[in-house]
Amino acid sequence: MSYVFCQTVKMDQLEAIKVEHPLFSATLLLQGAQLIEFTPNSRPKGDKHQKNLLWLSDSVEYKQGKPLRGGIPICWPWFGNLDKNPKVIQDQAKPEARSSAHGFVRSKPWEIHSIIESCEYIEIILELSETPESKKIWPYEFNLKARFVFSKTLMVELITTNTGIESFAISQALHTYLPTSDITKTYIHNAHSSLYIDALDNWKEKKQVGRIGFNEETDRLYFFTESDKENSEYQLRVESPGLQLTLNNFNSQSAVIWNPWIDKSKRLSQFSPADFNKMYCIETANVMSDHKIVEPKQQQRLSFELSEL
Repeated sequence: MSYVFCQTVKMDQLEAIKVEHPLFSATLLLQGAQLIEFTPNSRPKGDKHQKNLLWLSDSVEYKQGKPLRGGIPICWPWFGNLDKNPKVIQDQAKPEARSSAHGFVRSKPWEIHSIIESCEYIEIILELSETPESKKIWPYEFNLKARFVFSKTLMVELITTNTGIESFAISQALHTYLPTSDITKTYIHNAHSSLYIDALDNWKEKKQVGRIGFNEETDRLYFFTESDKENSEYQLRVESPGLQLTLNNFNSQSAVIWNPWIDKSKRLSQFSPADFNKMYCIETANVMSDHKIVEPKQQQRLSFELSEL
């Protein structure tokens, strides 16, 4: 691969595309199409506040078959534990899939589909299709593309194409880890009055009052209603010490907000006990009632744009 701003590098056992551009730097793993760095160069070079807008644990291991804790893992064709998904999604998977949380694509090697470079932006598209191995747990034909557009902002799009003759249902998420210097002073705005399911309280449905804050373990599935379901979008704004972000979400009516807090942090892989104070997740999603049916030869798109205020 010969490009001006992009080069392939090896990070222990994993291959990655390293991007060094005048406007930003980025690191994209081919395993799982997992982006682990996006650092806009919007501040003076050497500014100590110049930072990766994605959070990545210092305890990660770059090993084949192991998704990293941080960045943007891709959850597809189901989200979380299979038995918590809608019945139509559970019924599609074979018994071997029961132990696979968040589907199966986040640990698979993806191929480079295309790279476009310019002075203003870089677009990288990675792709993955069905294999005999994938059909043993999910018996459908598909093409999945992960499209990354880097500029002064970050845009990520997941494109599902049904290449077979049977329709299938999916739930999915762009599982974005975001950084903070203090989780207790981090707030997510624009979710007031939204309904959410509290996964830590017997999956009860509740209503958000005011901004979202963090003072305990948090695992919530939020739902945002739009009149045009096929092209629905919503914006979340994040306020944290020294960093303000906006997250515009497209073709999505749901988002997952997560922080493991103190006790669960001690049990997580590739995660240090104190990491809970430095991160949180906003996962652009199609989950639960927001799951999607993809007909033969049809496409379904899920995307977000992340920018620093």
